[in-house]
Amino acid sequence: MSKIVVVGAGYAGIFLCTNLSSKLKDIAEIILIDRNDYHQLMQEIHLVASGFRTSEQLKIPISSLIYGKKIKFIQSNVKKILPDKKTIVLDSEEIEYDELIICLGSSTKYFNIPGADKYTLPLRSIYDASIIYNHISEIIKEEVKNNIVIVGAGATGISLGSALAEMINLSKNKDNIKVNIIEATSTILYGWDLKIKNKVEDILKKKGIRIFHNSLVERVDENILFLKDGLEIKSSLIIWTAGVRGFNIDIEPTIEKTNDGRIIVDEYCKTNQYENIYSIGDIAAMKNSKGALYPPLAQIAVRQARYLADYISEYYINKVVPKEKFDYEIKAQILSVGNNEYVGLLNNYVVSGDIAKMIDEFTKNTYMKSLKTGGKNISVNLYENDFFSQVLAGMTFAGFTFFKSLEKLSK
Repeated sequence: MSKIVVVGAGYAGIFLCTNLSSKLKDIAEIILIDRNDYHQLMQEIHLVASGFRTSEQLKIPISSLIYGKKIKFIQSNVKKILPDKKTIVLDSEEIEYDELIICLGSSTKYFNIPGADKYTLPLRSIYDASIIYNHISEIIKEEVKNNIVIVGAGATGISLGSALAEMINLSKNKDNIKVNIIEATSTILYGWDLKIKNKVEDILKKKGIRIFHNSLVERVDENILFLKDGLEIKSSLIIWTAGVRGFNIDIEPTIEKTNDGRIIVDEYCKTNQYENIYSIGDIAAMKNSKGALYPPLAQIAVRQARYLADYISEYYINKVVPKEKFDYEIKAQILSVGNNEYVGLLNNYVVSGDIAKMIDEFTKNTYMKSLKTGGKNISVNLYENDFFSQVLAGMTFAGFTFFKSLEKLSK
């Protein structure tokens, strides 16, 4: 029996496995490998860092997600991939494969700035978020002036800053603590619509967050951030959310990657060197129809997983290579700007308040249902690109909002 091995149980990897399992059944063996025995809901880790969620609330045991499905899970670190031997070297054993899908996500990018990796805290996991929370919990007890600095005004930095400001505002020493966001460019949320940028910046200012635009970090020392314009910012805590790169994985012989360590793939999610090696999610560098790289977003990862599950299943079941290429246009982006506050863009319209919150809840609800059913629920139409599926997804969302409204009225 053929072996399909998926490395990484993030949004891309776990969604791919559950969907493949429901489609292939006994046709191929599906093996999932991850160093953790749980799946992380990464989009909410800023709420762990700010104390509005616990670590356990965002950890979903992989065993519960693959229960009843024909997926073999191996908890181990991947030491090396040997493409010519079709072998993966783990800490505990070696695994051979027929098809390999690399979904190892991303890691923090420090841009070779001296001291950045040593004197700042990253936010790339629930573990990182817990460490930040412990530091913040100590800071808010101190009856002295404190600065908290977040480097990077992308979605992660903005969501974290907003949540931390709310956490601090609930403490008795709120007037002693200031949240600062440092951004190298002239605008926050690079790549987002200007209407969203303006609205979010207003929200941040109302929360008392200071934003430093066009501020390039030169170096970092313990509790001091040095900017290239000569400004020095003293801080009790410096958090680094300024960039991501592909997760570093040893592949011999090497395959083509970007300068940021992302694995270059074609429109079918395949690597250029090996027909049987694919990559999806944050670690994959794939260009859209306009020639630009897809951004490292959860919604892209899940849609790539849905596409690849169909692609591989078609190949194994019907013995044909599908010709349809992956293509996806982002229609909605929702950003968390606090514990219970959201803002975003839906079909080029700015949404906020209850509607933005419901969109966020709907996408999370759809994702979890699709994981548990292996993509067989009606809500999974959200991940399809055709007109009919989008209409069904819209109808499902309308029903979701209707029942949510009834729940709200009944309280």
